[in-house]
Amino acid sequence: MKTRLLILTLFGILSVNAQTTHNLDWFTNIGTNVDLTIASGDTVIWTWTSPSHTVENDTGSAETFNSGFLGPIGSTFSHTFTAIGSNPYFCGIHGAASMSGTITVEALSIDEFRFANFSVSPNPVSSTLNVSFPENFATGSFTIYDITGKLVLTKTINSNDPLEINVSNWNKGIYLVKVISEKSTQTKRIIIQ
Repeated sequence: MKTRLLILTLFGILSVNAQTTHNLDWFTNIGTNVDLTIASGDTVIWTWTSPSHTVENDTGSAETFNSGFLGPIGSTFSHTFTAIGSNPYFCGIHGAASMSGTITVEALSIDEFRFANFSVSPNPVSSTLNVSFPENFATGSFTIYDITGKLVLTKTINSNDPLEINVSNWNKGIYLVKVISEKSTQTKRIIIQ
């Protein structure tokens, strides 16, 4: 039983690491161009940067989602998209003319699948974090955020050469590693012990 639980937990962690999280600020008069194209299985997080909104699917959306009313600045709503297709959405309080967009969900391409295999090790880490990139990776950006969203490290990547990052003086906790290339954005979670 314990072995089965361990395997299920490990599978869940690996599945989460293979997906991307997209962050959107959500505020009054943001307009009608809050559009994203994402892969199936990706999560979108809307963060309220002005008060009193909803995020809800519009007519014709491939998926149904609704945050309900959330008032305070800093509120968040997330949805993981799994159905291929178009997902128009809007703020039910301010209307589609003031706050709307479309999340388009596509199947993961072979190039994006290869890119999703960038790796971080060891994880958990206490001294040196090793980051490896796939062969087809050429240029992009590399950032690490702490769990509060504070930027901790940023680097420009000009090749698929591995990175070694000394984290021995960093605070213990959960961090997010984000890699952006021409083809995709990928976020993975690491734990510093």
